[in-house]
Amino acid sequence: MSSKIVSKFKEIDLNCVKPRGWLKKQLELQAEGLTGHLDEIWPDVGPNSAWLGGNGEDWERGPYYCDGLVPLAYILNERYLIEKAEKWMNSVLSSQTAEGFFGPKSNIDWWPRMVMLKALMSYYEATKDSRVLKFMIRYFEYQSKELKYRPLEHWAWARGFENLIPIFWLYERSKKPFLLELANEILKQTIDWSSLFQNFPYVEPTERYLSKEFMKTLGTYNGWKELLRDPAKVGLTKEETEKLFFVYHTTHVVNVAMAIKEPALRYALSHDERFHSVALRGLESLTKYHGQPNGMFSGDEHLNCRGTTQGTELCAVVEFMYSLENLFKVFGDPLFADRLEMVAYNALPATIRPGFYAHQYDQQVNQVLCNVQRRNWYNNKEDSNIFGLEPNFGCCTANMHQGWPKFTKSLWMKSSEDCFVKMAYAPCILEYGWNDSESVQIVEETNYPFDDVVEFFVTTDREIKLMLRIPSWSRSTTVVFNDERRDYDNTQFVVIDLPKGKSKLKVTFHFEMQTISWSDHTAFVQRGPLVFSLKIEEEWRKIKGNEPFADYEVYPKSDWNYALILPNEFNLERNIAKHPSRPFEGKEPSVKIKAKAFKVEGWTLSNGSAAEPPRVGKHRLKNAKIEEIELVPYGCTALRITEFPIVFSDGGSKDE
Repeated sequence: MSSKIVSKFKEIDLNCVKPRGWLKKQLELQAEGLTGHLDEIWPDVGPNSAWLGGNGEDWERGPYYCDGLVPLAYILNERYLIEKAEKWMNSVLSSQTAEGFFGPKSNIDWWPRMVMLKALMSYYEATKDSRVLKFMIRYFEYQSKELKYRPLEHWAWARGFENLIPIFWLYERSKKPFLLELANEILKQTIDWSSLFQNFPYVEPTERYLSKEFMKTLGTYNGWKELLRDPAKVGLTKEETEKLFFVYHTTHVVNVAMAIKEPALRYALSHDERFHSVALRGLESLTKYHGQPNGMFSGDEHLNCRGTTQGTELCAVVEFMYSLENLFKVFGDPLFADRLEMVAYNALPATIRPGFYAHQYDQQVNQVLCNVQRRNWYNNKEDSNIFGLEPNFGCCTANMHQGWPKFTKSLWMKSSEDCFVKMAYAPCILEYGWNDSESVQIVEETNYPFDDVVEFFVTTDREIKLMLRIPSWSRSTTVVFNDERRDYDNTQFVVIDLPKGKSKLKVTFHFEMQTISWSDHTAFVQRGPLVFSLKIEEEWRKIKGNEPFADYEVYPKSDWNYALILPNEFNLERNIAKHPSRPFEGKEPSVKIKAKAFKVEGWTLSNGSAAEPPRVGKHRLKNAKIEEIELVPYGCTALRITEFPIVFSDGGSKDE
């Protein structure tokens, strides 16, 4: 067994990267909204939480909340948030038994502890609290012994690879050999996701593999436990039950979003290069069979193919982002960072109200009505796409908080002691010290992704290198370094050597407007990492709760049934000088597009959602009234059309 964890790049500690500009505004909104006040309004993470010593919720919701609260608190350095975070961390650290176990005695599941350990990682990176390393060593010593008698099961069995993240993190700081032995044992007790991604079996909606009727007979999670205990009650053998249990977990969208990084964790431990291609193959399969134009894949609770009416769960969005950050770190492949930017700048903001007061459980790429109504979900409830405190189920209420803080931390990584890697672009400042007398500061000034120019102002006490990722959607890139211009084509990274002292770099990406085919008669519009959607006027109606943390339905106040004409002029309009107080506020977006389109009569609602985009022939265009429509960034919308029916005006139609 190897005694080294392999990773192309290394993470930088939490307190080294601070947001600026629009990104800082976004994190401040999160702090002022649900993350900063959830413990005051939602009992599941309130003072009675079992993780705080009470007799309330004792499973994953407290750990999920901490996994976002802790990094947000220290990234913003906000005292009231830090006090909240310290309360949780002190309670967890003081809960450890003599044997090494920790957390609520009423629930001994391994799974929620995997999440809480990640919150402890963030806490240690920010504070260097010496209790954390000792605590984690004792816990993993306990786990090494106990797994023989109490193996991983249920959610821990499906998500055991998450346990490797704190194990690897601790190994890098302690070099305890038993940790790698523990990591191997955990993988043996976990679903082999790499084998699944290598030969991905789920090419149709989950109902093809697990019928909705069967799921109804199962009921809740407790129903699964009862089924496993006595499968004969529903006329199944033990083997049939175990197979169903496997299919349930391996089609569950949050499990899948987490598991896409499992090949990277296997590679880090085994050094087997084939796991890179396994990860790419898994991502390709998810996109091919279940992908959505916003960078995500469907899952309204389970994988549900590519239809525009299918939903994607918010938990899956933030977990997929975290997986992509880990995939980039381990493999160094910029493809994962490209995908991360798409998800972060489109899917994440679109499913959370701009002031961070409410969120959806499910979002749709074509979403023209958010209300309590039965839809074509696999097994989610009628309120899944309203904006609220706890629509459908509370996991996203607890888990959504990690998205922006972990993204901020991952903006910079390292490939060596003196080489700093730019994973994703956003306004921030990196401050890193090698010792008491040598440090570097890199100020990144940019309006990216709303603009395509990035400037770096560097002050360093050492000679360093900057390794800049070049996004795949930049047809060419210009770098001006201390007034010297360099142009790059068809490259994934640019490495710049910087001397001691002060330096300035200006990077200009050359983005083109792209119309990307999504089926043989539909397409969506993208520029850089931003996907653009039809702007629909919105009417927000409160249905219950107290402002500002209430539940809302959203109704359209303007037409949405448009087809795009191709080719199109796509006139880009920027409003960068006037930044909205909420970066993803649809009323005053920083960038928008004017395009030619026409209404498609007969394209209406179906079960509360926009019907699938119809085929539109050229004959429909001849007598149509051509209109100018406004497209805005997907992340600025609550209601939208993103996947448009298309018609070619120059004889290039695919449907005739």
